[in-house]
Parts: sequence; structure tokens; C-alpha cells
Amino acid sequence: MSTPVLGTAGERVDLLIRQGASFGPHVVTLTNPDGTLVNLTGATVRGQLRRKALDVAVLIALTCTITDAAGGEFEISLTDEQTAAITAGEDPAMLASAAVWDLELEDAAGRVIPVFYGRVTIHREVTRA
Repeated sequence: MSTPVLGTAGERVDLLIRQGASFGPHVVTLTNPDGTLVNLTGATVRGQLRRKALDVAVLIALTCTITDAAGGEFEISLTDEQTAAITAGEDPAMLASAAVWDLELEDAAGRVIPVFYGRVTIHREVTRA
């Protein structure tokens, strides 16, 4: 017999980011358990990367743009300038570094709903202008 679960931590999605390269835009469409689209009117979507979940310092905040509120659609992205500012694998023996991220939705009623969470691998930029 399985143990019932109430609530959610969101869906685990791991990110791969290359320092100095654009990330996205990645389009996300949210649906309710019954398959209907989530109405994002009046909602806010936000996400952050940190080295560790309890770190005070934010590595970078994702750019989150609602593109179709009635259709439950938003985009997440980072520019190449934003990713270039992230330190990645500063130890010459390491080609990448690790971080964590999550993304949450605050609906029009003020409820905060976890959408995604996961690990981030940041690969060091080799080709630079």
C-alpha cells in the first residue's frame, strides 16, 4: 500500500547552462490535473539560481515572461550577458560547477505554487570574444 501525498514540490527539471551563451527562451504551458489550461491572469512567475538552496546570495534570477495568460503559457530565459556573469568551474581541473534552482508561480489570490526545481550544471565558456 502506498502512502498518500498531499501538496507538491513541483516537477524536477535539471538545467544545463553554458557560461556566456543564451539560455532559452524555453516555453512552458501549465495545465491543471484535469488537463485544462491554468489561467495566469494576474499571476507572477519567478525563478532563481543559487549555489546551494540555503545560500543568501542569488547567482541569477531567471527572466520569466507570461506570454499567454489565458493559455497558461510563459517563457524562461537568460541572456548571454547574464550567463557570462555566472562563475563556472573556476578551478582549472573542473569544467563545470553546480547550483540549484526553482521556479514558482504566485497566483492572483497571492498563493505561491511550486512549479519546477532541480540541479543546474554550469559549463565554463571556452570560446570568448
